[in-house]
Amino acid sequence: MSSEMIRAEQQGALEVRQQVNQIQYLMKEVLKPGEHYGTVPGCGKKPTLLQPGAEKISFMFHLVPTYEVKRYDMAGGHREYEVKCTLTSRDTGEVMGEGVGTCSTMESKYRYRSKWVNGSKVREENPDIADTWNTVLKIAKKRANVDAVKSTTAASDIFTQDIEDMPQVYQAQQPKAQPQTAAAPPQPKPIDAYKAALTRAKRERGVPVEDAMAKVREVIDKEPAAYDEADIAAAVTIVDGLGQPEPEYEVVEEQLPLSDDDIPF
Repeated sequence: MSSEMIRAEQQGALEVRQQVNQIQYLMKEVLKPGEHYGTVPGCGKKPTLLQPGAEKISFMFHLVPTYEVKRYDMAGGHREYEVKCTLTSRDTGEVMGEGVGTCSTMESKYRYRSKWVNGSKVREENPDIADTWNTVLKIAKKRANVDAVKSTTAASDIFTQDIEDMPQVYQAQQPKAQPQTAAAPPQPKPIDAYKAALTRAKRERGVPVEDAMAKVREVIDKEPAAYDEADIAAAVTIVDGLGQPEPEYEVVEEQLPLSDDDIPF
């Protein structure tokens, strides 16, 4: 093998390596898991390229897609679309690669609808199959575009097949929403007991808040923000005692002990 051929092969390998490095850099800095690519549980560690990710890779490599669509009409209003995606260089207009994709209304997610009959879920033929024609066409285009991007940019060793249109698999990889739990009611702060005592004294007994706090200050020489639980308990007792009516006392005559002369026997 001539030295020119060896250098050409080395240059080709270097270009492939650089291209793969660009894709990996894009995955690290721009692409987001679950949005641009994802992984399928039980299908290995290789991520799956999704349509938004394919669009970002195309933009990075200056690739412009064009589509060739073939339609096949089938019985019962069913259709199948076969799409070829061609990627051309935005800079030179040169064709860089191609990919193909198909989609049919005969696929189960389009062909059938589920309904409940006597408490059981049953499947029936979709009576509005024509409503899915446009969706099926778009899915075929997506599949063709992803296939073209992977083969053109040497990304097949990084990504596996497109599963964006496979909800039963794609949704399984999404993180499940955590059930919302009711927030615990806020617990009253200890100082709130002191505030409540001041409110009671003002409303029920007409004691001004300033006067009540002054009485407390005579006993507890601290700012309320520095009160501990014992201080708060003492402050509440002081405030609750303000403005209360003086207790009424029953006057009882003191009885002296009886002498021997007072005893009749």
